[in-house]
Formats: sequence, structure tokens, C-alpha cells
Amino acid sequence: MSRIRRNLAELERQLAAQKAVSRLKVEGGWCVVLRVPATHSDEDMAIELLTTHGVSVHPGHFYEFPADGCLVVSLIIHEETFAKGTSRLLAIF
Repeated sequence: MSRIRRNLAELERQLAAQKAVSRLKVEGGWCVVLRVPATHSDEDMAIELLTTHGVSVHPGHFYEFPADGCLVVSLIIHEETFAKGTSRLLAIF
């Protein structure tokens, strides 16, 4: 739980420094849903993030979000990896 809290705090810090991406309310568990500009399908964005930037996220449709613009990120990974991945992700938008 402490790692999840630290990663969520890091996410909040990075989100505060930009305006294009926001997060939905965290209701429990170890994932957070990010609202991103829907410039491509969620699946295309997830594939691009992985293949081009080395960042692994789930597209929103895996969690039955009806429209594009949602990416799901794990909060349970190692803090340094999370911070770097979040920075890479946010730099795209």
C-alpha cells in the first residue's frame, strides 16, 4: 500500500505540471485511469507508448470504457520505474 500511495503522489505531482492529462477518481486497487486527448484509439496509443517509448499501459476498452481517451496505469510497480514511465507518457500529450 505504501508504494501505491507514493506512486499516486508522484502521479499527482506530474499531473499538476501539465494540463492535457487528468485522472479519474481512484476507488481502490492498484490502478489509475488517465484521461488523455483522444487523438487515436486507446489501443493505438497503448501500442505506440509500448513500442516507441517503452511504457506499458492498458487501453481503456480493456476495462469497458465506451469511448477513447482512457489509459489504465498500474500503481504497484517500482517507484523509479513508475516516475520515469509517467514522465514519458505525459511528454507525449
